[in-house]
This record gives sequence, C-alpha cells and structure tokens, in this order.
Amino acid sequence: MRQARRILGWFLLLFGACLLAAGSSWAGSVDTFGIGSRATALGGAYAANAEGPFAAYYNPAGLTQTERPVASAGLMVMDPNLEAKNYSVENSQYPDLGPKDISDESDNLYPPHLGVAMPINNKWSVGLAAYAPFGLHLEWQNDPDKNPASYNSYESWYERQVVTPTVAYRVNDKISLGLGVSLGKSEAGHYYNLYGLNMLGRKLTAAGAPYWQNGPITGAIEGDLNDSFNYSANLGLMYRPTKNWSMGLTYRSQADADFDGDLEVKNLNDQEENAINTYLNTPTAGGGAGLSNAELQDEYDVSLDSVDHPDQIQFGVRYQIHPDFSLEGDVVWTRWSMVDDETVKIDDADAAVKYLLGGDEIVYERDWEDTRQVRIGAEWQTTDWLTLRGGYFYDPSPIPDDTFDAEWTDADKKTYSLGAGFALTDSWTVDTVLQYTTVEQDRIVGGESKNLNDSYESENIDNEAEVSTKADGEIWGYGLTVSYTF
Repeated sequence: MRQARRILGWFLLLFGACLLAAGSSWAGSVDTFGIGSRATALGGAYAANAEGPFAAYYNPAGLTQTERPVASAGLMVMDPNLEAKNYSVENSQYPDLGPKDISDESDNLYPPHLGVAMPINNKWSVGLAAYAPFGLHLEWQNDPDKNPASYNSYESWYERQVVTPTVAYRVNDKISLGLGVSLGKSEAGHYYNLYGLNMLGRKLTAAGAPYWQNGPITGAIEGDLNDSFNYSANLGLMYRPTKNWSMGLTYRSQADADFDGDLEVKNLNDQEENAINTYLNTPTAGGGAGLSNAELQDEYDVSLDSVDHPDQIQFGVRYQIHPDFSLEGDVVWTRWSMVDDETVKIDDADAAVKYLLGGDEIVYERDWEDTRQVRIGAEWQTTDWLTLRGGYFYDPSPIPDDTFDAEWTDADKKTYSLGAGFALTDSWTVDTVLQYTTVEQDRIVGGESKNLNDSYESENIDNEAEVSTKADGEIWGYGLTVSYTF
C-alpha cells in the first residue's frame, strides 16, 4: 500500500509538471524532431518497440512493456541555422531589392518532455506525457534594408503543446492495444514589414504631397493568435509474431484548431500615422484614396480557422538480430494536403485597414502535399550499463515551390542521430542524443512563389514583382532524458 501511494504521489507530481511544461514547449520545425532522447537517437524509428512514458506518442500499445513504474523528464536543445542566398526582387516600379544573403537570427529552442508510465496488472498499463508534436519558430533581421525578405516575414511561429493520458491493454503475449487522448493548446504568430506603406511613402514623395516628403514609410504588421484548447487521439497496435520480430502501427488523429487573436500595426511614428490618415481621406482627384472618415487603428481582432493539425500513420518493424542488438525501420505518412491555405480574417476591419491590406482577409496559399518519412534506427547494448544508438530519417518537404515563403522555409531534409544510454543504478538511467539535420540540396526559387511575389505588390501602385533565392540550412539538436524506475 505504501508503494502504491508513493507511485500515485509521483504520478500526480509529474502530471502537474506536465501541465506547466506544455506551456513552454517549442519544437524546431514543421514536424517534431523527436520526443525523448532514446527515440530521437533511433531516428524516431520507435513504433515497434515504444516503451515507457513516450510510447504515448510513438505507439500507446507499447505501454504494456512497462514492467515497473517509471518517471522520465528531459530537454532538447535545437539550434537552427538557416539562410537565403542571393535573395533578389525584380520590381517593375523601383530598383531591385537585393541581391542579399540573409541568415536567420532565431534563438535556440528548448522543448521539454515529461512523462510517467506504470503497470496496473498483467493486462493493463497507464501513462501520462507532455510534449510538442508540431512546432516551428523562426526569426530573421527585421530591417528591410538589410533583409528585403522581411516584407514577407521576419518572425513566425506555429506550435502545439499537449498532455496525453494513455491506457494500454495486453490482449495476449503477441498483441497489445493502446489509446491516448492528447489534450492540447496551440499558438501562432506572423510578423512582417508592410511593403504597401513603403510604396505609399514613395508615391506621396514623388507626387509632392504637402503633408509628406520623407520617402518610404516603414510599418509592420504583427499578428498573434492562439487556440486555447484542442484534442486528438493516438491509437496503437503492437504485434510480436516471434521472439525476435515485432511490428507497431500508430494512428495520430487530426486536431481541429480555431485561432483568435489580434493584429497590430507597428513601428509608425505620429508623423507617419498622420500622413497615412490624410492620404486615406483625401479625394482621388487630389491624389488620395478617396475614403471618408477613415482612420487606421493600432489593433484589430483577427481569427484563423483554416489550419488544423494533420493526422499521421506510423508503421514500424523491429528485428532483434542478437539479444544485445536490434534494428528498426519505420514509415510515417502525414496528411499535409489538408492545409490548403491560411486565411486570417480581420473581424473588425474598417475602411482604412481594408484599403492598405486589400480587403478584410490576409490569405496565404499553401496547397501542401502529403509526405512519407523513412526512419531507421539501431540499438546495441554493449555492456550492462552502456547502450549505443544511431538513427537516420529522410523528411521530404510538404511545401511546393509556388507557395514557399520566409514564414515556412522548409525543404527536403536528412537527419542523422547518435546517442548513448547509461544505466547508472538499478533505478536511474540517463539517455543522451546528438542530432544533425541538413537540407538535402539548396532549394531554388526563381519567381514562381506567389506568396513571396505578393509581398511586394501594393494597392497603392501598379507593381509586379518576382522573387528569386536559394534556401539552405541546418539544425543541430542535443538532448538529455533522465528516468527513474520505482
């Protein structure tokens, strides 16, 4: 009875910690690079051998392998280094912007992962884990003179954090089933300089407007959105036909997300605001917009309901070549094609913001494509206290060339990982991982990206633009997970 109370106390303590950690979980790309250092070191090839707390994500059925209660906590450090080479904008009205070589200024990301798992009897097991299944956060130089791509994006993020209670049932010695419910919240944001204001300042200066003769106007749009609650299900099946072979199948369902937030017009001084409002209310015959009683507000309410988190299917096969050595290969299918566009609706749009933004919606075409990741992992228990691991996965980008932009600078990637597990005592273990992700080859954009081109078109001037660039990058990851087995 005392042991049961002790386990329950740890379970409740970890549950509270999971709730706190989920609020600060960040991941490093469109998809997660790994949850838990052991699984990450294996390249995420873990569906056929998932065990411990993070089976909640990889395969809930794997919880039935947990023989004793275990609590795990860890942290990944992600260091992205991205760049756009020879970024250039061919512009019909004004001199070309660029070419410029642009590097990201993103901070390191620190996604934590926490969880507990325990058997109830020889049939049932339960677990609880907190992690970030999807996420991205990028930041670039926001000075348009140094970074012309800032008119498309200078900071963006999109993330989901979840807490997943899980239950698993052992049907027999060969088959186990599992179910987890991911209770989550999501956040998104997008900041960019508004090229239309730059054009307006140029137009007024060229026309000799008495209220403005200071050249381009620098103003930015900053949008912050959040979805306070969403949910999805993780379903798992594990099958062991023989002692040496195992197979795992996991389905992670779609999570519907409805975002609300605010859009702010930033970086305008009083003189610039007065010039904009004067132009908006000046009759067209006088060189203005011809609106009536229009005044640009500092903040507007916005909503986004067209982007949900996609569903996934992961299938893995593991072979125990030797009692101390195993190999696993997984395939992960993600239904990115559900992301057709991002439509941010300005709920309280007035005539001023409609004119400057071209309407009461900001639309980014996506037309993403389904992807299939191939993951491979190997594990070798060299001694009673040391286990070595290695992994690899290939991650094709879901983003086609014609919707590529600085908000989602994704490309086909290869990820390599190495890790080691240390059994310090019968109760304490430490797992580590070093991960390196590199773009397979420079992604070349030669004017076909509508999202990039539209960033330099304006309601104020008949202006057409074509953007060309080469995108490249790498991400280093470092992870540590500490586990205590009761």
